[in-house]
Amino acid sequence: MNLKLRCRDYGFECDYILNEARSAETIGKMRDHFEEEHGIDYAVEAVTQMITNKGHALDSIK
Repeated sequence: MNLKLRCRDYGFECDYILNEARSAETIGKMRDHFEEEHGIDYAVEAVTQMITNKGHALDSIK
């Protein structure tokens, strides 16, 4: 099953959508986007918390 993450859901005016198989790499890709496009260097733990706060189970992204 895929995990669909929208940058807009995390407070940015951005149309970026990450839609791919659930894995730990998904967190890294979202983190890279935040850094490259928005200049914010979030820790992996912070991105993980942001995703789980949006209702995704921790097991679904590890």
